[in-house]
Amino acid sequence: MSSPIYVHEYLLRSGVALNAVSMRRVFAGALIFVDGGYGCIHPWPEFGDAPVEEQLRLLSEGVTTPVTAMALRCAEIDGAARRAGVSLFEGLEIPRSHYSWSFASDTEPQMQRVLEEGWPAIKAKGFANYGETTRFLEACSKRFEAQGIRLRVDFNGVLDRLTFEKFIEFMPLRVYRALDFVEDPFPYDAAAWESMRQRWGVKLALDKGWKDGTQGFDAVVVKPARRDWRTVAQTHPHSPLVLTSAMDHALGQMFAAYEAAVALSEGQSLDFCGLCTEHLFEKDAFFERVSSHGGHLTADRSGGGLGFGEVLQSLPWRRL
Repeated sequence: MSSPIYVHEYLLRSGVALNAVSMRRVFAGALIFVDGGYGCIHPWPEFGDAPVEEQLRLLSEGVTTPVTAMALRCAEIDGAARRAGVSLFEGLEIPRSHYSWSFASDTEPQMQRVLEEGWPAIKAKGFANYGETTRFLEACSKRFEAQGIRLRVDFNGVLDRLTFEKFIEFMPLRVYRALDFVEDPFPYDAAAWESMRQRWGVKLALDKGWKDGTQGFDAVVVKPARRDWRTVAQTHPHSPLVLTSAMDHALGQMFAAYEAAVALSEGQSLDFCGLCTEHLFEKDAFFERVSSHGGHLTADRSGGGLGFGEVLQSLPWRRL
């Protein structure tokens, strides 16, 4: 007989849309508690996930999705560590991350933070109106040029090939020189992506089409909330991975950080990750325990496992 699953549903709030394919500012998810461990279900319907209500209904029937399967895996790992009374981060180093730019926050304080704390790179969402993205990147390149801070942009596939070529062709030289990579500029097409790399000399990062990726990219983005990085590494053994949070609850964020730390400890080739996303949301009792400085994420260790012990215990839970 399988163990009972308990659920706590939550809402996260951001000050602005978080990517190019969603205008939402409220994000529904659920924490699960099973066998003494916790996991996070944070679907993104814009990327094909079923809404959280459907995720939970299926889970109650014993049917898992990629999102709930990874949440159960998280709970299993977390539970084992809590029972042993140890933090999952014991003896591990969380790899360094880029700064995830928040368009909901004022520009100048963020630029000062990036400079003062010495972040190695920033990543911003790209807009279908690429001119807006170009102007933002130009402002960053002027401000960060002396420090050599790299620029990343994620279009989530909202451009087409022709528009992406215009984005690169009319990009100021200062931006071009500072550009680290462009993630999912347009829907993955091996020949077209390789052609862009060869013609324009830009690096591309693959996320959405990773299963079909054969050529035309320089790094692969992995969200541990959705897939095991080991599977991705086996599929793309010659590409560095960029492990990121799913812009989800702090518990899910820390699971991504744990998996990234394990990957680093096992010698997996990693580029700067995207694990520092707590500032994208309104503060709550969980995010208040998470901090990042210069790309270094600090883990909460209370209660063992992924942390947040007493905060998790204080939540109302219902049996699924």
